[in-house]
Amino acid sequence: MKTKIIINAQYHENYSDTDTPHWKPKGGHEFQIEVNSDVLMYSNELEKHLTEIVSNQSNQHEKFQYIGHEVQFQKPTMLHHQPLYDLINSEGRDRVI
Repeated sequence: MKTKIIINAQYHENYSDTDTPHWKPKGGHEFQIEVNSDVLMYSNELEKHLTEIVSNQSNQHEKFQYIGHEVQFQKPTMLHHQPLYDLINSEGRDRVI
């Protein structure tokens, strides 16, 4: 069975040159790998391997640092946006000032 690994990483930009880099964190970045789920059962060092893969995406201008990962065995269920809008819009009415 095919499954996805979603890898969360910290993204950094180099604000200097390659001789004296100055790395500044600029938010998160996601990577995605599709694998056979049976392969995951045989790895005892998945986090170590994912850390290396993410680090290898770095270059002299941008750097990625592994934060964590999630294995998705099925597609997420899509929710409708309206209930969220309704809850956000009701926030002000529930406050006592």
